[in-house]
Amino acid sequence: MQLSTLFFNPRTRLLRSGWRVLVFAGSALLPVLATSFFSSSKQAGSREAVFVPDWAMVVVYCALIIWVGLVSWLCLHFLERLRFASLGYAFYRGWWRDLLSGCAIGALMIMLTVALQIIGSGTRVRVNPLWSSDIVSSLESLCLASLSLVVAAAFEEIAFRGYAFQTLLRDVPAWLPIILLSLLFGLAHWSNPSRTTFSTINTVLAGIWLAVAYLKTRSLWFTTALHFSWNWTMGLFFGLPVSGLPLRPSLLIATSEERLWLTGGSYGCEGGVAATLVFALSIALIWRADWLRIAPEMRLAWSREEAQPETMLKLGLDQPSD
Repeated sequence: MQLSTLFFNPRTRLLRSGWRVLVFAGSALLPVLATSFFSSSKQAGSREAVFVPDWAMVVVYCALIIWVGLVSWLCLHFLERLRFASLGYAFYRGWWRDLLSGCAIGALMIMLTVALQIIGSGTRVRVNPLWSSDIVSSLESLCLASLSLVVAAAFEEIAFRGYAFQTLLRDVPAWLPIILLSLLFGLAHWSNPSRTTFSTINTVLAGIWLAVAYLKTRSLWFTTALHFSWNWTMGLFFGLPVSGLPLRPSLLIATSEERLWLTGGSYGCEGGVAATLVFALSIALIWRADWLRIAPEMRLAWSREEAQPETMLKLGLDQPSD
């Protein structure tokens, strides 16, 4: 075997996917992970840490998204011979349907989770009295917190379901990048307040859920909407901690101080069995949902093989030139 085949695939004449991931990680994710570790270490020092959004947080997340997006574009262009649209944030026909579907599914999942917690006598819900006393200030804080959750979800999706995940999918069996990136997704939340071994297992399961959602649609709009809506409904609607971090202000106040095995207690739903059941159910339903499918434009953009002229003609997305 020639030494060059360790680095280059003789069939595609491209750098092998493992090396492409290392190039991407060295260029984009290592400084990002260092920043994330520093900030999470500060949060982990107190079990009473609270997620307090501000404009600086929004700017930092936007800068990280732009940086990882730029490195993704460079890797796609020079290492894959693919367009940036293949990453999953393209404005293809129906992208907004994937966005709205993700928001609806994520919200329904949390509502089902909380319903199971209430049925199991582990959670109580009441209206937040703050909204009757200071509605203007509370509404401003709610909008800023919502924006923070949007950019946080977008960053985590482009980092964990973006280039590294997708380039492995093109060259190795799908189960490998799903497990690998989901484990990394779980470890990224390892330093969160009130973290337990079971909450980490659930976070890995959430990574699998989001990976399956991406495979079903090849759309980061869909996974970002799922991710955001899950966090928003849990934290800003029900007032439950999101991965160990309480959010303020919330529309309701839900307490989960009993049956911690079911509710997750101070870590939030993701630390309890109710969320495990809902994640498992959602993975099965999303994978079997016939109405969720890959848009033809995304199917064309995503794969080098599918981008050949004969495939474009079969999909009706291009016309032969004279």
